[in-house]
Amino acid sequence: MVDAVALSELNARMRVSRRSVLVAIPLMGCAGEADARVNVIHVTPTGEGDGSSWENAAAFDAITNLIEHLQPGGEVLIAADRGEYAIADVIEIARGGRASQEVHIRGVNAATGAPMLALVRGDQAGDEGPEVFKLVRGASHVKFSHFDFRDIGNGAFRVAGAVSNVTIEDCAFENIYRFFENTAGDGEGHASIDGFVLRRCRGSRVERGFLRIRYNSRNGLIEDCAAQGTTNDGGRIPVGCALDDRASNITYRRVVMGGFQQLNGCEYWNGDGFSDEPDNANIRYEACEARGSTDGGFDCKSRDLVLTDCIAEDNKRNFRIWGDHATLTNCTSRDPNFRGRDANENASPCHVWIGGEENIDIDIANLTIADHDATPIIEFNHDVGVVKIRGVTINSPRLNWGNDEGRIRASMLVGEPQFHAVIANN
Repeated sequence: MVDAVALSELNARMRVSRRSVLVAIPLMGCAGEADARVNVIHVTPTGEGDGSSWENAAAFDAITNLIEHLQPGGEVLIAADRGEYAIADVIEIARGGRASQEVHIRGVNAATGAPMLALVRGDQAGDEGPEVFKLVRGASHVKFSHFDFRDIGNGAFRVAGAVSNVTIEDCAFENIYRFFENTAGDGEGHASIDGFVLRRCRGSRVERGFLRIRYNSRNGLIEDCAAQGTTNDGGRIPVGCALDDRASNITYRRVVMGGFQQLNGCEYWNGDGFSDEPDNANIRYEACEARGSTDGGFDCKSRDLVLTDCIAEDNKRNFRIWGDHATLTNCTSRDPNFRGRDANENASPCHVWIGGEENIDIDIANLTIADHDATPIIEFNHDVGVVKIRGVTINSPRLNWGNDEGRIRASMLVGEPQFHAVIANN
């Protein structure tokens, strides 16, 4: 191990400048010095040094090379009080720490050392906008915190190779295409993540989505995050939080998604707050909220789905349940909103939409329904399966089971609802 002084002396012998540091680092292995490691790298917007101190701070784009020489448990400190960081090239992270010794990349006040959001700005949003941090194979056991991203493309963070133990906390964002992207890079068969946490990340003006997680990614937690989408006129489908492929064992806790809309989306308008797919499994939504989507608030196709204490409001279909087994407990559906009605969209609003094809087994307990126009409570897409309801609180001008009332009376809906609220008068 070498300390900051030793690193400075080493680079001085090599006639250090910012350019020579970047050129020299790949040669260190040839010089027999590949084992040199440092504890801390300092970065400022105008840095041109080797990162050994604030006085000799490195540039933001030097992180790609300098992190190769950061020991497990080390830190990259980004001076948030020195100005904003213009992102020109993606920062590729190819090395991390090890179990219980994460590498931490974070914004700080250089004067006090206190956490502070470091502003990182791109030159445009949309899918052509820049990425910021790209994690490739080798970037396991890494943690990022205290960044504020503006005008960014498909990924303030992008996982492009198989990694494990990734944590992102305390970030803000505005005018971005997607905050967290999971797409394999060239030559990679997949980019699965084993163990990840996104916590306290919030922002607005999100075009495509807050996150997309796929491949065999597993063992994840998204907690205390929020994103407000922008309205898309036709075009690509926006989803606040999207799971795909075989992602599994993922929990959302106190996550709020709002305003992910696809207006004028031909015959059917898409746009969801949360979505998961048929090959996803063991997905949990705890105390989450979805509002203002042109399709589903929660559009869930996964196996063994659990929703607890969730609220869906102002979506076309507040809860869309497709999987063969799901449990909804203490959930609330308010005021579905059919935005495509005047455009003759081929759809209809409802509080709960059941789409499983066969052998569905849906268990709903303590459901609260509230609206002002007696929107259908449940709609079924197929004729088979069982939905059990135990306890319903309804505030509505009238009780409306929609076109499926006969099916409900024929015991597809098992268990007589217990109405805990008086139906409002017209």
